[in-house]
Amino acid sequence: MKKLSLLFIIFVSFLHAQTLELVGGDYTYTKIINTGKQKKNLYLVLKKWLTNNSSQYTLNKDDQRSGILSFEERLPLVHYNESQSTIPSYTNAIEITNRQVIYRVDRIVFQDIFGGMTNTRNDYQSLLKRIAFSVSTINELKEQLNKERNIKNRFNLRKEISAENEKLSKLNNINTLLTEHFDSNAKAIAEQIEGTYQE
Repeated sequence: MKKLSLLFIIFVSFLHAQTLELVGGDYTYTKIINTGKQKKNLYLVLKKWLTNNSSQYTLNKDDQRSGILSFEERLPLVHYNESQSTIPSYTNAIEITNRQVIYRVDRIVFQDIFGGMTNTRNDYQSLLKRIAFSVSTINELKEQLNKERNIKNRFNLRKEISAENEKLSKLNNINTLLTEHFDSNAKAIAEQIEGTYQE
């Protein structure tokens, strides 16, 4: 049973990470955007876009010669449950060449807050593990419910399943929020440079 649960956790982690690729131990989101513009023009357009949105982004690398713009982004506080919340942040990098821009997200970090007091930093894999563990817990509770004949115990198990489903929903919402932000940035970059990319 434990082997099956472990395989299930790995499978769920894979499903939730499919928009991100594991590169050197770090989950990374990448979009290659093709355009007809030259490197110098691309750089100027994207630098202006970032400057105009300076309240949203914190620029940390600006190298016109190598064609790299890198910036930090921090999302608002989101909740795992009533007593646990987190502030997601990540690094965006734009690599500019002639007629092509590579948009990459990595170093996804969660500043976790427990009971409003303790702060710990976790990576994207920690979110995947939480999701997988929650799915596994729900399945185990459902198995117990199927075998249970006592009415009071069945009622308590249904309450536990409902609470765990709510927790899973919040975890999935955090994951969706992240990927939607990555997709939104890729779309905004493509619009700025009149480029196209594969969805």
